[in-house]
Amino acid sequence: MKIAAAICNIVWFLFTCLVLVTDGPPQGAFYIVVTLLVLLTPLLTLVVIFRSGAGDCWLGLYMKRKAVEEQRKIDDLSSMGTIMKIVAIICNLALLGFVFWALVSQPPHPAEEGYIPFVLVSVVTPIVSVVGILRGGTSGRLAASHG
Repeated sequence: MKIAAAICNIVWFLFTCLVLVTDGPPQGAFYIVVTLLVLLTPLLTLVVIFRSGAGDCWLGLYMKRKAVEEQRKIDDLSSMGTIMKIVAIICNLALLGFVFWALVSQPPHPAEEGYIPFVLVSVVTPIVSVVGILRGGTSGRLAASHG
Protein backbone atom coordinates (compact mmCIF):
# COMPACT_ATOMS: atom_id res chain seq x y z
CA MET A 1 0.00 0.00 0.00
CA LYS A 2 2.93 2.31 0.69
CA ILE A 3 4.21 1.87 -2.86
CA ALA A 4 0.77 2.65 -4.33
CA ALA A 5 0.53 5.74 -2.12
CA ALA A 6 4.00 6.88 -3.17
CA ILE A 7 3.20 6.43 -6.87
CA CYS A 8 -0.12 8.24 -6.53
CA ASN A 9 1.51 11.16 -4.72
CA ILE A 10 4.27 11.50 -7.31
CA VAL A 11 1.75 11.40 -10.17
CA TRP A 12 -0.53 13.91 -8.42
CA PHE A 13 2.36 16.30 -7.73
CA LEU A 14 3.58 16.11 -11.34
CA PHE A 15 0.04 16.41 -12.70
CA THR A 16 -0.55 19.53 -10.55
CA CYS A 17 2.73 21.06 -11.74
CA LEU A 18 1.68 20.40 -15.33
CA VAL A 19 -1.68 22.10 -14.74
CA LEU A 20 0.08 25.09 -13.17
CA VAL A 21 2.44 25.39 -16.14
CA THR A 22 -0.31 25.11 -18.74
CA ASP A 23 -3.10 27.10 -17.00
CA GLY A 24 -0.95 29.54 -15.02
CA PRO A 25 -0.82 30.24 -11.31
CA PRO A 26 -4.05 30.51 -9.33
CA GLN A 27 -5.72 33.86 -8.73
CA GLY A 28 -6.95 34.77 -5.29
CA ALA A 29 -5.64 34.04 -1.83
CA PHE A 30 -7.90 31.03 -1.20
CA TYR A 31 -6.86 29.28 -4.42
CA ILE A 32 -3.19 30.01 -3.76
CA VAL A 33 -3.48 28.37 -0.32
CA VAL A 34 -5.29 25.34 -1.78
CA THR A 35 -2.65 25.05 -4.53
CA LEU A 36 0.14 25.16 -1.95
CA LEU A 37 -1.68 22.47 0.03
CA VAL A 38 -1.99 20.36 -3.14
CA LEU A 39 1.72 20.75 -3.85
CA LEU A 40 3.08 20.32 -0.32
CA THR A 41 0.85 17.50 0.96
CA PRO A 42 2.15 14.89 -1.53
CA LEU A 43 5.71 15.85 -0.59
CA LEU A 44 4.95 15.56 3.13
CA THR A 45 3.18 12.26 2.52
CA LEU A 46 6.18 10.89 0.64
CA VAL A 47 8.50 11.90 3.48
CA VAL A 48 6.21 10.22 6.03
CA ILE A 49 5.81 7.06 3.96
CA PHE A 50 9.53 6.60 3.32
CA ARG A 51 10.52 7.64 6.84
CA SER A 52 8.33 5.05 8.52
CA GLY A 53 10.07 1.72 8.46
CA ALA A 54 8.56 -1.72 8.39
CA GLY A 55 8.75 -1.93 12.18
CA ASP A 56 6.51 1.06 12.86
CA CYS A 57 3.18 0.49 14.48
CA TRP A 58 -0.05 2.35 13.90
CA LEU A 59 0.81 6.05 13.54
CA GLY A 60 4.25 5.28 14.93
CA LEU A 61 2.84 4.55 18.35
CA TYR A 62 4.49 1.50 19.83
CA MET A 63 2.13 -0.68 21.79
CA LYS A 64 3.35 -2.87 24.64
CA ARG A 65 1.39 -5.50 26.51
CA LYS A 66 1.51 -5.52 30.25
CA ALA A 67 2.09 -9.06 31.40
CA VAL A 68 -0.60 -8.99 34.08
CA GLU A 69 -3.32 -6.75 32.66
CA GLU A 70 -2.66 -7.40 28.94
CA GLN A 71 -3.43 -3.76 28.17
CA ARG A 72 -1.69 -1.60 25.60
CA LYS A 73 0.32 1.45 26.52
CA ILE A 74 1.33 4.24 24.18
CA ASP A 75 4.99 5.11 24.69
CA ASP A 76 6.13 7.92 22.47
CA LEU A 77 3.11 10.05 21.57
CA SER A 78 5.02 13.29 21.15
CA SER A 79 7.66 11.98 18.74
CA MET A 80 8.28 13.96 15.58
CA GLY A 81 7.39 10.96 13.37
CA THR A 82 3.98 10.65 14.99
CA ILE A 83 3.31 14.35 14.63
CA MET A 84 4.32 14.26 10.96
CA LYS A 85 2.00 11.30 10.34
CA ILE A 86 -0.92 13.05 12.00
CA VAL A 87 -0.26 16.27 10.05
CA ALA A 88 0.00 14.29 6.78
CA ILE A 89 -3.30 12.52 7.50
CA ILE A 90 -5.03 15.81 8.34
CA CYS A 91 -3.65 17.46 5.18
CA ASN A 92 -4.78 14.53 3.02
CA LEU A 93 -8.26 14.59 4.53
CA ALA A 94 -8.44 18.38 4.06
CA LEU A 95 -7.39 17.94 0.44
CA LEU A 96 -10.05 15.32 -0.09
CA GLY A 97 -12.61 17.76 1.29
CA PHE A 98 -11.36 20.53 -1.03
CA VAL A 99 -11.51 18.18 -4.01
CA PHE A 100 -15.13 17.28 -3.29
CA TRP A 101 -15.92 20.96 -2.65
CA ALA A 102 -14.38 21.88 -6.02
CA LEU A 103 -16.31 19.13 -7.80
CA VAL A 104 -19.61 20.34 -6.34
CA SER A 105 -19.12 24.12 -6.44
CA GLN A 106 -17.03 24.58 -9.59
CA PRO A 107 -18.50 23.93 -13.01
CA PRO A 108 -16.98 20.80 -14.53
CA HIS A 109 -14.84 21.10 -17.62
CA PRO A 110 -15.26 17.75 -19.37
CA ALA A 111 -14.17 19.19 -22.72
CA GLU A 112 -10.65 19.78 -21.40
CA GLU A 113 -8.20 17.02 -22.11
CA GLY A 114 -6.95 15.31 -18.95
CA TYR A 115 -9.77 16.57 -16.72
CA ILE A 116 -11.15 13.14 -15.79
CA PRO A 117 -7.72 11.61 -15.02
CA PHE A 118 -6.82 14.64 -12.88
CA VAL A 119 -10.07 14.31 -10.92
CA LEU A 120 -9.50 10.58 -10.44
CA VAL A 121 -5.94 11.13 -9.21
CA SER A 122 -7.14 13.96 -6.96
CA VAL A 123 -9.78 11.76 -5.32
CA VAL A 124 -7.82 8.51 -5.10
CA THR A 125 -4.47 9.90 -3.88
CA PRO A 126 -5.57 11.28 -0.48
CA ILE A 127 -7.51 8.08 0.26
CA VAL A 128 -4.63 5.79 -0.68
CA SER A 129 -2.21 8.05 1.21
CA VAL A 130 -4.20 7.93 4.45
CA VAL A 131 -4.52 4.14 4.20
CA GLY A 132 -0.80 3.83 3.42
CA ILE A 133 0.16 6.02 6.38
CA LEU A 134 -2.18 4.21 8.77
CA ARG A 135 -1.10 0.73 7.67
CA GLY A 136 2.60 1.59 7.37
CA GLY A 137 3.91 -1.94 7.84
CA THR A 138 1.88 -2.75 10.93
CA SER A 139 0.27 -5.99 9.86
CA GLY A 140 3.11 -8.32 10.88
CA ARG A 141 3.88 -6.81 14.26
CA LEU A 142 0.25 -6.31 15.32
CA ALA A 143 -0.73 -9.81 14.23
CA ALA A 144 2.18 -11.25 16.20
CA SER A 145 1.17 -9.30 19.33
CA HIS A 146 -2.36 -10.68 19.21
CA GLY A 147 -1.26 -14.30 18.89
